[in-house]
Amino acid sequence: MKIKPLTFALGLALSSTVQAFTQFGGQGIMPMGHEWLTRTAALEVLDAEHIIEPDPNDPRHVWRYGLAKNIALHTAQDEVTRLQSQLNNNPLYEPRYDSVNSAIVGERWVDIAGFNVTNASTDPTGPNCFSAVSQEPADIQLDHFMRRYDDIAGQGGVDAAYRAQKRFVQHFIDAAMAEEKRLKVWDGGGHAALTEVDHNYFLFGRAVHLFQDSFSSEHTVRLPQDNYEKVWQVKAYLCSEGAEQHSHDTKDVLNFTSGDVIWQENTRLESGWQSYRISSMKPVAIVALEASKDLWAAFIRTMAIPKAQRRSVAEQEAQRLVQNWLSFDEAAMQAWYEDESKRDHTYVLAPNESGKGKSLEACMTELNVGTISQTERVAQLDAERNQCLFNIEAEPGFDDLNDPHLDIPYNWRWKSLTWQTPPSGWTYPQLSADTGTQITIKSPVNNQYLAVHSLNNDSRITFSPTEPLDLIQITNTQGQHYFRATQAPSLFLSYSSNSAGYLKLVDSPKQALYALIYQGGVWNIKNQFWQQYIWFNQAQNQPELNRHGEPDQLSAKWMIEPF
Repeated sequence: MKIKPLTFALGLALSSTVQAFTQFGGQGIMPMGHEWLTRTAALEVLDAEHIIEPDPNDPRHVWRYGLAKNIALHTAQDEVTRLQSQLNNNPLYEPRYDSVNSAIVGERWVDIAGFNVTNASTDPTGPNCFSAVSQEPADIQLDHFMRRYDDIAGQGGVDAAYRAQKRFVQHFIDAAMAEEKRLKVWDGGGHAALTEVDHNYFLFGRAVHLFQDSFSSEHTVRLPQDNYEKVWQVKAYLCSEGAEQHSHDTKDVLNFTSGDVIWQENTRLESGWQSYRISSMKPVAIVALEASKDLWAAFIRTMAIPKAQRRSVAEQEAQRLVQNWLSFDEAAMQAWYEDESKRDHTYVLAPNESGKGKSLEACMTELNVGTISQTERVAQLDAERNQCLFNIEAEPGFDDLNDPHLDIPYNWRWKSLTWQTPPSGWTYPQLSADTGTQITIKSPVNNQYLAVHSLNNDSRITFSPTEPLDLIQITNTQGQHYFRATQAPSLFLSYSSNSAGYLKLVDSPKQALYALIYQGGVWNIKNQFWQQYIWFNQAQNQPELNRHGEPDQLSAKWMIEPF
């Protein structure tokens, strides 16, 4: 969904401005939307709800249709056991399991990209980067199952629907095939918090978001006649001609009439966990919950497959989800708005079309964005996005993991407290999703790996013949390297501050940057702050970083091997 920040005396409410179901707004002003669907679908599939009592008025008790179609997990018990062994009781979402929390953070990232939406700029003179980066760009509308501004009339709806289907399948596959590790990412909203998540399930959250957005009546047309299981039309945000539009009226969110709010209007004044009842949800949102159960079960089954065979299974599962929940009739979509009764008050007339609807200029006037020209608004958004991304960079040691769709690092920071102006002609680079390399480091002296007894701050590095420390090698633009723990992304290969300089894991990349110097099959590892080498002190049986490391000696040479 698209969300709009509103600052109140009591806190922040997040509402729908462009991309689908609401996100939790903090301090109870806006209840969970996407987060509720995501956590509840997962916990129902796993039969693990631990906060919400069964709802005696749950309408699904008498439903025959609109229900999940395949939530069987008997072939995925190893993945279920692994998932349930990693707990996370984040009090905001009560996900119970780390993988569920990771998916929630992932779906939230699609809307928010880690921004503090009340202060989404490095200084007040700049653009609102929350909107310019994560909400309004034309090329990311498919991640919300919406039209681009130039998806016109019936064919525009068809094109948008096909793009969204394809994108969903790709997100599902990408999540399944991503390297199995942990990452740090900003979870934005009313405030921004740096959060640690599972890589695969975080990326799965992107597929979850797109999938759930397709059930919002602000994004698509679904009908009760087919139990909301098919998509009949795709809506737009920036006054696309020949289409209905996503609402821009904040009051619709606050009074729960917006299609982005999953809760019935008469529940608006309820609060607390006791208010989260299935019977309080709008019917289409209950169907979205059931569909999300299918989505969760499909991904868990996929993750249970060995990685070498996983891609084909992921594609099959994703295509089945498209067939069951994201399908549409192309001919019906092409002709949908020929029937004027299907046009609501937001409908923008297509070129040379007459009848019920408004002009493009009238629609743009209502947006109140400083121009009535759609073309000018698109150019304005492109320029603001460019400026925002010029002022954003990865935190040191985290250059490797990026959102290749928003082109922003997952762990990012502002370059400066004041705006920097991009050089003339500069455009933001297309970032790769994952440039890190999983490696181990072995000494040729004892033929043993660098190892660690526990993944904690200040844990000393030891040796092991069979259980290596799994590291990610991150290379910066100067060709220098950080070594970050694969399963503990706050920890870097570093050293003690005493004279011995023994190696240890430290929860900071400060002074943990290295140069690799090739020595014919082995490498010197040279710390760039101290200009000293990591070496194996055989007398102490430990790796150290100090002045005694001699680059021409075997003790200061290391084998760097893929994990």
